[in-house]
Order: sequence, then C-alpha cells, then structure tokens
Amino acid sequence: MFLTVKLLLGRRCSLKVTGKESVATLKKLVSERLHVPEEQQHLLFRGQLLADDKCLSDYCIGPNASINVIMWPLEKAEQDKAHQPQPLWSQLGRILAKHFRPQDAKVVLQLLRQRHEERVQRVSLEALEQLACYLLAEQQPVGQAGEKEFQAADSELQQQEGGGE
Repeated sequence: MFLTVKLLLGRRCSLKVTGKESVATLKKLVSERLHVPEEQQHLLFRGQLLADDKCLSDYCIGPNASINVIMWPLEKAEQDKAHQPQPLWSQLGRILAKHFRPQDAKVVLQLLRQRHEERVQRVSLEALEQLACYLLAEQQPVGQAGEKEFQAADSELQQQEGGGE
C-alpha cells in the first residue's frame, strides 16, 4: 500500500509499505526520503501519536492514508531553548509591572502564559498547516506582484510613448 507522509510546512512524499511494517521502520523511510532524523520525528495518524514498537495495522492505517510528521528538537536543544529568556513574556512582565503591584503582575503574567499554552495546545495541525501555507503564499506573491506591477507600468509607458509619436 502507499502512504502519503507530510511535514507541517508542506513537504511530502509517498511511501510503499505493508501493514505489517513497524512505525520505527516507517520513521526510517521518512528519514531517508524527507531528511528528517528519526529521533526528531513524531508521526501522527488522525491526531494519534504512533508508537515506534507498534505496526501500522495496529492503527488501522490503510492504503492512501496520510501520516503527519511533527519534528521535535533534540533533547539538548530543547533544554537550552527552555532556559533562554523569552522576549515576549519579559516585555509583557515589564508592562504589567507598570500597572500592577509586583506580586499581582506576577500572578497576571502567570495566568496569561497558562491560558496561552492551553490555547496553543488546542490548535489543530491542519490549522497550523493552513496558517503556514497562507503566510508562505502571502510572502511569495509580494515579490511576484511587484514584478507584475513593474511590467504593467513599463508596458503602459511604452504604449503611451508609442501612441504619442
């Protein structure tokens, strides 16, 4: 059977596998085709995280199914990232400190972070993919649109110059 495997930002490939293949084997194939290290991959099927030791048939994955690949940073990189200051929250903390007593500002900031995390966790992969595609598409046509406007203006000038003679 063929499976479509796709990364969040649009790269995808088609892989030929059997239902008896393990998720670990699928990760190896994905690594070879999409150049994503196996240890950074988390595979999802219909929103369910696939365990390396299970077979594809354990999840009722059939022909033409679509598997999403989420890339996680390596553990060390993730820990380093967690220890870096986050400018948004630091700046928000300073702003709140201007309007609240220090202990109240801290509580408000903590509540805002908690609610933010909860909302981020509820965003679906499809919504993230749509947003990424929208933002990428929005960036690319800007350059193309600018070129088209330039070409149209140039063409219009040539017509005016030709018509004025």
